[in-house]
Amino acid sequence: AQGNTDIWLIDAARTTRFTFAPAADRWPVWSPDGSRLVFSQQRAGIYDIYQKSANGAGAEALLLASPETKAPWSWAPDGRSLLYTSVSPKQSRDLWVLPMAGDPKPWSFLDSTFNERAGAFSPDGHWVAYQSDESGRYEIYVRPFPGPGGQWQVSTAGGKDPRWRPDGRELYYIAPDSRLMAAPIAASGTALQPGLPTALFQARIAGGVTSDISLRQQYDVAPDGRFLINVNVDEGTAAPITVITNWNPEGKK
Repeated sequence: AQGNTDIWLIDAARTTRFTFAPAADRWPVWSPDGSRLVFSQQRAGIYDIYQKSANGAGAEALLLASPETKAPWSWAPDGRSLLYTSVSPKQSRDLWVLPMAGDPKPWSFLDSTFNERAGAFSPDGHWVAYQSDESGRYEIYVRPFPGPGGQWQVSTAGGKDPRWRPDGRELYYIAPDSRLMAAPIAASGTALQPGLPTALFQARIAGGVTSDISLRQQYDVAPDGRFLINVNVDEGTAAPITVITNWNPEGKK
């Protein structure tokens, strides 16, 4: 609002402004019970992590401050862990976990010289899907949580923004050509077997998959399986298709 980036809540009846700080607020994540949101707020050039009640009552509370910019990605189903990306001193992006109960000290889930981002807890909380550019381009991988364990590649020709099907038996992601892909997932104990991905439809992500806007999750999956996708605003103003019924080209002119 007024040139600043804030977080808004949208439901079927209204749109409500959620944050009011003069600093920029970005990257909101719902708590599993829907009672709170965590998000990043920028102060002095660094994004730290805050939380606030979903009903809007009260001010935001600081959860985690550090010299690195941080972006929350996923809240574990049991509410005890928050997965976030932190920009490391070597300028790569790593996945960290902020405990939301017990000892509040963050710990590294995946720290490498590559970029790991877009972490997503599985519905049972036993797995984390994420994108990494360790192969030279972003691909989708899955690791057990909290670890240790192996790593399984899910995508086959590039991918970003993994999201789980509500029952955990399928993993979605966006292919480089903007198609929404689906890969079956079979898990047993500490082993996981990804199936061959198939294309569902063209997602038409706002700005395209390589734009700055795509650095943040641009779609989500509802509990009933429907997709919510951020698309370009002008797509709704495209010229309509006109259908003429009872057309008789041989009739009166």
